[in-house]
Amino acid sequence: MAALGTSLPLWRSLAPRLSKDLFTCRQCLRNQGYAVKSTRRFGAMPSLQPTKIRSPLFTVKNRQFFTSSWRNNAAAATPALDSILAESGVKAKKSFPKISDKSVAYFLLASAASVFGIVVFGGLTRLTESGLSITEWRPVTGSMPPMNAEDWEEEFAKYRASPEFKQLNSHMNLDDFKSIYYMEWIHRLWGRFVGMSFVVPAVYFVARKKVSTPMAWRLFGIAGLIGFQGFLGWWMVKSGLKDDLFAPGSHPRVSQYRLTAHLGAAFTCYVAMLWNGLAILRSHRLMADAASGLKQLEALRDPRLAIFRRSVAGLALLVFTTVMSGGLVAGLDAGLIYNEFPYMGNGLAPPSSELWDAHYSRHEDRSDLWWRNMLENPSLVQLDHRILAMTTFTSIMALFAYSRRSPTVKRLLPPAARKGVHGVVGFACMQVGLGISTLLYLVPTPLASAHQAGSLFLLTWVLVLGSRVWHPSRTAKFLQMAAKARSQQLSSATASAVKRV
Repeated sequence: MAALGTSLPLWRSLAPRLSKDLFTCRQCLRNQGYAVKSTRRFGAMPSLQPTKIRSPLFTVKNRQFFTSSWRNNAAAATPALDSILAESGVKAKKSFPKISDKSVAYFLLASAASVFGIVVFGGLTRLTESGLSITEWRPVTGSMPPMNAEDWEEEFAKYRASPEFKQLNSHMNLDDFKSIYYMEWIHRLWGRFVGMSFVVPAVYFVARKKVSTPMAWRLFGIAGLIGFQGFLGWWMVKSGLKDDLFAPGSHPRVSQYRLTAHLGAAFTCYVAMLWNGLAILRSHRLMADAASGLKQLEALRDPRLAIFRRSVAGLALLVFTTVMSGGLVAGLDAGLIYNEFPYMGNGLAPPSSELWDAHYSRHEDRSDLWWRNMLENPSLVQLDHRILAMTTFTSIMALFAYSRRSPTVKRLLPPAARKGVHGVVGFACMQVGLGISTLLYLVPTPLASAHQAGSLFLLTWVLVLGSRVWHPSRTAKFLQMAAKARSQQLSSATASAVKRV
């Protein structure tokens, strides 16, 4: 016992210094304001919740040390995009960032979905012949429909004065007029929603500097295109409200030129939103791992993939051209003639005298015979659309065969791009089936609307494929800077570790 007593000071000096709070009773802890948490599961003893206990192990200096170490390790494992660009010498805090924020990409894709919907609904408005029901263009006050019987009678009186009512819908009563009026009103209201839902967030993103400088200009251009699209819509409707703006003897319809321009502007707006949204998301995926992303882009720059990349770009242009020819078919109601496939009458094409009819020429020397027939002759317009559609389908199948049969392309093409090719083939087959069915069944509204939506789906998937094989030079430059900064960081860390050893 005496030997043990003499060794106690030695044991005390070797024992760890524990906080005195660990030896305080529970009642004292409650009196001092500490939170005590009790549990009774499986007969366990009550446990303390050390909200105010300050052990020497968790002093301020130690806590700072552990926190900074954790942050340094996390940054070394998965460096953020801002830190990568900052380390590579890019100033991005007080100026516009070099790569737009992900939220901008989601905003652009959501706007593209809204444009997709209004394009399909606009096709329904045309198919139900509702587009000429509102005879005035009031961008502000026109957002409200008639609110009482007197207002409805006033709007119906304006429609009764239009050529469409006099020649086609003289049997229509007020209830019938309301049904077509609401179709056009919803279409116009949706257009206003697309404009406001794009402009307001775009201004916010630019003001908060969440977009790169090129993207800020692109957002400005898309906003201007949306406003121009509204003007084109009224310009198109106006062509069907005056007798002198459509051919004498024909029933009132909007000009096929203006309809195609309106459709083309809508598709251009959709393509701009979709492509830029996909580009931002792809840049973020590549920048997540600079070395891996740089390796992916270097593989895509292989000259042996150049033919494939150019083919995808040409395919996108071909799909867009086919859609525009479909706008001419819709504007001329050319789908209501030659409702058979693949023949058109007694052969694969109508007689040449019908295709190049002098009736459509307006010059004495017949210098405009060929282009007016191509754009105004329903028989030739439908034949042109058939040729473009089958050329597009054949090109897609050829691209699919090239991606499968060429050993070089099959080896170098990324898996995501191969899946994209399969998607394009699937939507192309669906679109051909919808087009032939629409023709054979005399253009029923559900099939015709689905055919228009199918063209958007096909163009969308071609753009998705293009975004997977396209080489973004601007992002590649940032990847090189990030990879260089990362290698310098690792080399300096290795050198400092060697010095410490």
